[in-house]
Amino acid sequence: MAFQSSSCSSRERVQLAIQRRPPDRMPKGELCFDDAVVRQKLNCGRVGFEERLEFVNRLGLDLVCHAPVYPDLGGGLPDAGDSRWPELEKWISETPLFSFAVLDGPFGWGLRTLGFQKFLTLPRSSSLSLKDLVARVEKLNMELFRRLRAQGIDGIIIADDIAYQRGLLVSPATMREYFFPSLARQVEQIAGAGIPVFYHSDGNFYEVTPDLVAMGFQGLHCIERKAGMDAAKLQQEFGEKLCLWGHLDADDLKKAG
Repeated sequence: MAFQSSSCSSRERVQLAIQRRPPDRMPKGELCFDDAVVRQKLNCGRVGFEERLEFVNRLGLDLVCHAPVYPDLGGGLPDAGDSRWPELEKWISETPLFSFAVLDGPFGWGLRTLGFQKFLTLPRSSSLSLKDLVARVEKLNMELFRRLRAQGIDGIIIADDIAYQRGLLVSPATMREYFFPSLARQVEQIAGAGIPVFYHSDGNFYEVTPDLVAMGFQGLHCIERKAGMDAAKLQQEFGEKLCLWGHLDADDLKKAG
């Protein structure tokens, strides 16, 4: 499948943006898209690598994100060896696109395995259980990262929805005590291997943006305007250290026609 030529490839374009160097144009990408959308757009019955690639190419995207497929967990964390990224090697070796792999953080795993109320009360009810969960997620992510690095992944996104529209789900002090030290160690290993690492969260997590910058994250994803995340303000304060990705929503796309 042919890609339109340009002064630099999609992979190079994204790399320049992450390095906060001007690319030939603004790179485009999306965290995820549903196969049902691809099926409808292409009017096809089957959605595989070729169909997803055609869909991405029609949209003119420069990057794709790959979420892991986990086995039936039965309420716990998976083993690293049981986790997989379908067709990842094809995206890396057969396209000029920049490939991000998504690693779930302890917040996501905690909510998924324990439920909202039980997980958010762990700092008070059982801090040792929370510390154990965070440590196990860190171990899982680092094992997965080593596999991804060997496959030639371009970048990593640690996805952890720590906020809602009005602010953080737990206090900044709780984040700094239980979660951020582990995140910092993960960033150190990933970035130390020369792989860009981004942080994703919905909602308004502005209050801890300086913490994320200090850890060494090279970019933030989502920048949810309706939650009060101001891209211009973030650019002014952290633009020399962070690549900002997002800030558009469905209403913007409707207005664009």
